[in-house]
This record gives sequence, C-alpha cells and structure tokens, in this order.
Amino acid sequence: MKEERPQDPLIKSAVSEHRKREQIKAMATPVIWTQEELYEKKVIFTGMRERELLNAFREVRIRILQKSKTDNVVALVSSLAEGGGGTFTAFNLAATFALDRHKTALYVDCNPYNSSAEQYTVTPIEAGLTQYLQDYTVPLKHIIYPSGVERLRVIPSGAGSDSAAEFFNSKRMEVLISEIKTRYPDRFIVLDAPSVQATTEARILSQYCDHALLVVPFGKSTQSDILAGIESVGRDKFSGLIFNH
Repeated sequence: MKEERPQDPLIKSAVSEHRKREQIKAMATPVIWTQEELYEKKVIFTGMRERELLNAFREVRIRILQKSKTDNVVALVSSLAEGGGGTFTAFNLAATFALDRHKTALYVDCNPYNSSAEQYTVTPIEAGLTQYLQDYTVPLKHIIYPSGVERLRVIPSGAGSDSAAEFFNSKRMEVLISEIKTRYPDRFIVLDAPSVQATTEARILSQYCDHALLVVPFGKSTQSDILAGIESVGRDKFSGLIFNH
C-alpha cells in the first residue's frame, strides 16, 4: 500500500488562501452605495475627496495590525461621552478594513439604547443582537445583514433592553464572538459600544476584544476624563485614543 506523503506546507497555504478568497467572493451584496450615498452617510471610501480622513483611518488600521499577531481581530470602539463620535468611528474603521479585497469586516452594534444600524444596512432588519442573546432559537445567520459597502456586514443591536449589560456578560455572547471570528479567518470585527461615561457596557464588552479604542471629542475632555475612560475599558486592552474634531 502506497504511503501518503504529507501535503507540502506551501501548497496547503495556497489552497487555504484560495478557499478564503472564494468565501469572500460568495458574500453577495444586494446593493452597493453610490459615492453620493457614501458622502451622505459619512462613510469613507477609496477616491474620496477628504484624503486626510481616509488616511487617518488607514493609519489606525496599520497600527492595529502592527499590534496584532493575526488578521482575525476584534476591536472595541467607545466614546468618552454620548454623541462623541463613537459610531461614526466604529463603522468607518470596519469600512477601512473592508477596503482590502482579501479581507472582510463585521460591524456589531452593541448600543441598544441608541442604535445606528438601520442607516448602514440595505435590507430590512427583523432581528438583532439582543434577540439573539435572549432567544436561543434565533440562528446567527438571521442577525447578520449586508451593508452598502462590499465585504462589510452588520449585526444590528436589536430592540432596546434594560438588561443589555447582563446579556453582554453571558456565555451566549462569548460564544457569539467566538463564532463570528471563526466564520471567516481574515475577518476584522468592530464592536460599537455605548460611551464609557454613560453606561457599564463598554467595560463588560472589553473582555471580548483584542484592542479597545476610545474616541475623544477634541478639546472637550479633561485628562481625568480620559484616564477614567482608559480604566473603564482596561489598560491591558487599551490601544489608543482617536480625537474627533
């Protein structure tokens, strides 16, 4: 009987890369936003006039990847205060990673008190994160929606809940993060958390992330505010400040 030779590592790697690219190609997007719609929704894209903004997000992407040992990264984005630009930053960070044709991104709206997911999805939302965490019969695929950006998917927060902190601290949330990380090996995941000053959710959600970023309204926060924000997400997860003008 002929002994099977182990597969050449280079061949194995090439096959794996081909499969990943085929998976990405299979991610059909029903509607792609036009440049006018991207401007209206304040979403970055290649070729936009505001090159400084695009390059700023690219710089954040570079720094995160430099600090990571893998492309399969979970980043948490929270602002110091309500209305501080956390959602704008979180979605655009996800969009920046989706610019790479060989990678995918997933934006997870973890703010049931002030959800923004509807402006980023192109199909009607029937269920979201809170429904998934409450109801074990809701499959994961039913809460992942296409955005108008190629290779970028959205998990909406779902209905508002006074028990969001408890849901986020559950085993089901832990399993969810693990599953969305493994579905695509080169997926970048952004958790859009409520502000650190208004709620405790950012502190709870930080346990699932590899990197935590704080959005700081430029000229409107004190040093003590910033230090308190860093403590809220944990110094071991904290990866930097993003100043929002």
